[in-house]
Amino acid sequence: MEHCFACETDYGYLGGSPHRGTCPACGSPAVTPAGELSVVETTAWESANGLSTIHVSATDTSARRFEFVIAARRGRGELVCLAIDGVEVPTDAMCSVPSAVAATVSAHGIGISEGASPHGPQ
Repeated sequence: MEHCFACETDYGYLGGSPHRGTCPACGSPAVTPAGELSVVETTAWESANGLSTIHVSATDTSARRFEFVIAARRGRGELVCLAIDGVEVPTDAMCSVPSAVAATVSAHGIGISEGASPHGPQ
């Protein structure tokens, strides 16, 4: 099931290739990833007191840019910001981060806390 974070529409997609990357109801690009995400850039910052931030940029098959910001303390991270093609998405709309992003964050020694919503990029 696909989800639009702009208008909150859930919709199904049938087809042999990933969906177009826009909401059929409102046209927004703020929808779940089309196909798999590919990480294109990662920046990490860590303070002396154990606080850290990891910024992960990724693209999907429709070339939309996904920006994830994970804040962490003592090895536990939480998604604090998500933007899809420049459209900020409420982080409480996420149930988990996509596996490519989780693997990148894990490579920095950070585990990610899971949310409770049924929607979010997988």
